Amino acid sequence: MAKYSRSLIILSMAFFLVIAIEYRVQKQLVNPAADPFIPYIVYTFVFLLALYGLCFFIFSKIAGTAQKKEKELQDKLASVTDHLNDVQSTLDDAVEKKTFEMSVVNGSLNREIAERIQAESEGIKFRKRLQAILDSAGDGIFGINNHGIVTFVNRKAVELLGWSRDELVGKSHHDLVHHTRKTGAEFPVEECPIYMAYKDGHIHSESDDVFWRKNGGSFPVEYVSTPCLDGEKKTGAVVIFKDITKARKLQKQMELILNSAGEGVFGLDDKGNVTFMNRAASIMLGWEQEELIGKSHHELVHHSHSDGSIYKEEECPIYMACRDGQVHFKSDDVFWTKNGNSFSVEYSSTPIVEGKKITGAVVMFRDLNAFS
Repeated sequence: MAKYSRSLIILSMAFFLVIAIEYRVQKQLVNPAADPFIPYIVYTFVFLLALYGLCFFIFSKIAGTAQKKEKELQDKLASVTDHLNDVQSTLDDAVEKKTFEMSVVNGSLNREIAERIQAESEGIKFRKRLQAILDSAGDGIFGINNHGIVTFVNRKAVELLGWSRDELVGKSHHDLVHHTRKTGAEFPVEECPIYMAYKDGHIHSESDDVFWRKNGGSFPVEYVSTPCLDGEKKTGAVVIFKDITKARKLQKQMELILNSAGEGVFGLDDKGNVTFMNRAASIMLGWEQEELIGKSHHELVHHSHSDGSIYKEEECPIYMACRDGQVHFKSDDVFWTKNGNSFSVEYSSTPIVEGKKITGAVVMFRDLNAFS
């Protein structure tokens, strides 16, 4: 408002200055004697005043419009400023909120990272301890996933198979170690008990199989393949195996010793079924070894007394050895041959004890007729 007032004052002063100059110029140029001076001056002043009034009116209009425009612009500016202030305030609040949320998230991430690092560190320590335990085992141990790929292997397995740990892990166990049967025929993976364990979810074992070494040679093994289950999901299997080469040699030596003995010898499990029998026992009883293995000794060989009456199994000294853990001896009994004949025998039944558990008995007998 003040600047428009100053403009009006300047305009007014400019008009009055022009009137003053005009008055001086007219006074010098006009001859009062020839032409009356005063009326001419008055007309000039009236004209200038009218011009001044018109200019003042126009200027006032323009100034009023400008002032109104300026006020509208100021109002808009104030409104925009208020809006910007509101936006700035909202933005500041949002930034502050987001900053707080980010600090919370960052703190959570830091804790999670720390926990994961700790868990990973503990996991590494656990894996090292587990590997140390596995490496201290006397049997070969390896793990496979549900595609038959080796995931871990212990030191004994590496030693027995001839493959390094790096050569086994990440490769197919069947393709490297179990590809061929002991007969030399190809071993389809679908028929492999190890494969079956991680497919059907059941434990599979084999006591007469072979694994193949890196150098192409094979060795006899017995193994157990146990499925790994995550809830109901099958994730693979753990296989424990041992080289039974020495056991086979020892078994053959024992068979040679037993078969060279003049007395009959057979073994029973805790149910009274025959587990082994030497050559002398086979000759005296008339049964081949394959015919008695897995069958009840009492039902085939010791079912009746010498008079033909039934011999109850629970009264049998041989059976008792499998139950009470005591050595039982009988010097006047009979055994029955495959063709239905009997012969007098004396025998001793010695229990087989593993730890504190009775797992069967070993029976040694001789034909008394051969000494009569």
